[in-house]
Amino acid sequence: MTERNEHGSAAPSETRSNVIAYPRNRNLFRRRELDGFEDVSLTACNLLDLIKAHGNTSGLDYYDNSGNRIVVSGPINEKSIKKTTIYLSGGNNTIILNGLKGVARLDVACVGGGSVSVSNPYTVRGVTIFCTQGASVDIANGCMASRDILIYSSKSHGLYSSITGARRPKSTVEIQERVWLGQGAKLLTGARVGGGSVIGAFSVLAGKVPNNCAAAGNPCRVLTENIFWTGNAVPNDGNYFEMLEKEGLPMPDFVRRTNDQL
Repeated sequence: MTERNEHGSAAPSETRSNVIAYPRNRNLFRRRELDGFEDVSLTACNLLDLIKAHGNTSGLDYYDNSGNRIVVSGPINEKSIKKTTIYLSGGNNTIILNGLKGVARLDVACVGGGSVSVSNPYTVRGVTIFCTQGASVDIANGCMASRDILIYSSKSHGLYSSITGARRPKSTVEIQERVWLGQGAKLLTGARVGGGSVIGAFSVLAGKVPNNCAAAGNPCRVLTENIFWTGNAVPNDGNYFEMLEKEGLPMPDFVRRTNDQL
């Protein structure tokens, strides 16, 4: 059985000689407003402070007596962890963060049973994730996010069919691998973005975008199919395939054609 400390976090194992536990502290979560959500009562904690208090150099698996769980795994990049803030309200919230790096600002807020997962981002310049009432946000590996981005998922209000009376089940935001989110983009409840796609600056998305597309606008619509992006462009507007051939490099997995089956 895993030994736990008085805060509910897993205590470090003395048999794991490569793990050095940080000293424990109390009362890390304090009332704090989140920009754009000032009407919501939240408590917040810097993620680095939380790891120092309840985790170790390998990461964090934090529980509290309200059923909230925060998991941090993968390489611990202290600069990125320090730029990440966790906001909570109520209980049964789950936040899973893996391999955070390249973070300039990441605010993750869960209210009343929200669930957020972020895995191995490419860069995060400025993102607010707000997830409430049993909704979820799932961001897969290798995504690049610019500044002033809002990702919002909620089940706090009901939207029903006037024909059948059934509730519309749009309570998730799903962002698949290697998606590029432009500055000021807003992804709302029901948004799904296929791998390798690009969402243009200041777009508003509440629907589906297939893989390897460029989409933009309000509402966000697909503009171009069969595209891919890279972190660094070929010099002098050169051809990417010719560059690969010249340097004897294989075709990357992210070079794919659009498939509408999202």
